[in-house]
Amino acid sequence: MPANQARSFIGEVEDAARRFYATAMRGEVSDANVQGYLRAASQIADVWQQIDARIAEEVSHGASPATAYANAGYALAFIRAARAYQVFVQQLLAADAAADPATAGYLPRVTYDQANALAHQIQPNLQRAVAALTDPSFQPDVALPLALGPRIEAEGACPVAHLEGMIAAARELREWAAGLIAQYAEAVGHSVTVSGASVTAPASAQAPSTPPAPVAGPGHIATLNSQLAQADAHLRFGVDLVGQVTQGQATPELHEEAETNLWQALGGYFLLNQAVALPDLLRASARPAGAPATRNTRQYRDQSIHPDDLWRIAAPSARSELRSTEFGRDEMEEMCEKMGGVLSAGAQQYQDEVEDAVRRGDALIVGAMANCPFEPLYRARNALTLAGARVPAGHEFHWNYHRGHIETAPRFSRANDWQECAE
Repeated sequence: MPANQARSFIGEVEDAARRFYATAMRGEVSDANVQGYLRAASQIADVWQQIDARIAEEVSHGASPATAYANAGYALAFIRAARAYQVFVQQLLAADAAADPATAGYLPRVTYDQANALAHQIQPNLQRAVAALTDPSFQPDVALPLALGPRIEAEGACPVAHLEGMIAAARELREWAAGLIAQYAEAVGHSVTVSGASVTAPASAQAPSTPPAPVAGPGHIATLNSQLAQADAHLRFGVDLVGQVTQGQATPELHEEAETNLWQALGGYFLLNQAVALPDLLRASARPAGAPATRNTRQYRDQSIHPDDLWRIAAPSARSELRSTEFGRDEMEEMCEKMGGVLSAGAQQYQDEVEDAVRRGDALIVGAMANCPFEPLYRARNALTLAGARVPAGHEFHWNYHRGHIETAPRFSRANDWQECAE
């Protein structure tokens, strides 16, 4: 047997052994889908360079740096969001690979679901950054500031490698945020100390050479600094709790608290990276989680839909695993027929209000319903009213598209696989 064939055969055996160990023994899933999204995100750096070039061009034609950066505010906010999602996903994968090289290419279910959900956020924000850069009349199609998410919670204890990936992502986003604030302060001529930051942004956040000038000078810089300090406090608390986890000294409550604090730190840095370019965003994000939400005054009416439209309803894990399969297509066609080709006004109201709740931190995704249309399953962190229905704090809930109303329970039963449409 030629040597190259022998090596190929050995490689196939090793791959098969690793796949068996990861999937059968550890219950992990392939990260191929997530890796594909990361490869597709390679243009983020190119778009950021185009933003930089546009700012330089405006300045060369007589615009002040403050005006040039203000004009690029939306583009900067969206490209920074895309980059933040990219960093978060990369660090989750890197931490898992470092924790157990024998399962390289495979991820625990919660890590896969979280990375996959975040990876789906990269392209829309990249697209918005391109639109903001190229269209002088651009207006965002989403409310700003963007909130980090969706957050996927583990069934039981979150793997330590998952928490370590969150820590690594938070530290990278923190250095990025601190560097941009320092740049901002220098650009507008205000003296300010940013803990742990130099005037130059870190290499992972090579934004345009100077941030936009403020709407409210030193006051805005002080607010940025305060927000940074609060996020730092969450990060340190979360890191300390993860230390307890790694030593086997953490209760389930402390385990969840560690993850929550790390997520709050990440969300804080995610916001800051947008707000340096758009100072008004800090005021827009001032309402804390759990505070009463603004009453939904949007108007809804029943809407005609096609089977493919139902994938927008499905959880991220269902979209990635089923959308390209015959089973998934057949189930969505059957589901659309059962719904009469109509998405009800109540379902649309629920979708908007639950997205608002997740953005506020009042709810989080804990899984996906096994039955078509495979919609997300949420847990309420605070008591909620959604589409007129009350959801108690701590309960799980979802919209039952077969019956047209919210279902809630302390905990729904679990299934091992996707299932056909319920009758």
